[in-house]
Amino acid sequence: MACPLTISKFVGTVSLGLLTGVSYATSTITIPSLKLLPSAGTASRSLNEVKRLSRKHAMRLSGVANGLLLFAYTLSPPRRKHPFLIWMVVFSSSSALATDYWFNRSLGFQEWALETIRDTIGLSLGRASGRKDEDLVVVEAEEDINGEAVRLDMDREGRLQYVRSLIAGVAFSIGVVGLWGDRR
Repeated sequence: MACPLTISKFVGTVSLGLLTGVSYATSTITIPSLKLLPSAGTASRSLNEVKRLSRKHAMRLSGVANGLLLFAYTLSPPRRKHPFLIWMVVFSSSSALATDYWFNRSLGFQEWALETIRDTIGLSLGRASGRKDEDLVVVEAEEDINGEAVRLDMDREGRLQYVRSLIAGVAFSIGVVGLWGDRR
C-alpha cells in the first residue's frame, strides 16, 4: 500500500501539472480566440470572465498543491525531508500569487487582494445585496468600450498566463524529478 506522504506528493505534483496546463491553454488558445470576437463589448465581458475563472482555478490548484506538499514535508521523517518540496511550494506560490499581483499592481495591494478574494472564494465584499449574481438576468445596452483598451488588456492577460505557465512548469518539473528520485 502506498504511503500517505507519497500520495500527497503525487497529488500536489499533479495539481501543479494541471495549473501549468490551464495557464498554458489560456495563454495560447483562449486569449487569441477572444481577439476574434466581433465587438469590443462582447470581448470585454468574455475577457473579464476568463480572467475571473483562470484566477480562481490558479489559486485553488496552487492552494491544493501547497497544502499537500507542506503536509508531506512537515510529516516526513528527517532523512526524507527533501528540499524539493519547499522549492515546489515557492514556485507554485509565485506562479499563482506573485505573477497575479505583478500584472495587476496598478490596482494597489488592497484592491488586488479584495478582487482576488472575490474571484477565488466568491465572497461579495462590499455588496449589500444577498442575491447571487447567477439568479439575476441583466440586459445591458452596448456600451461605448474602447476596443484598443480591450486588446491591450487581452495582451496583458495573455502575458500573465504565459508567465504563470512557465513558473508553474518549473515547479511541476521539480516535482517530477523529485518524485523520481524519491522512489525507493
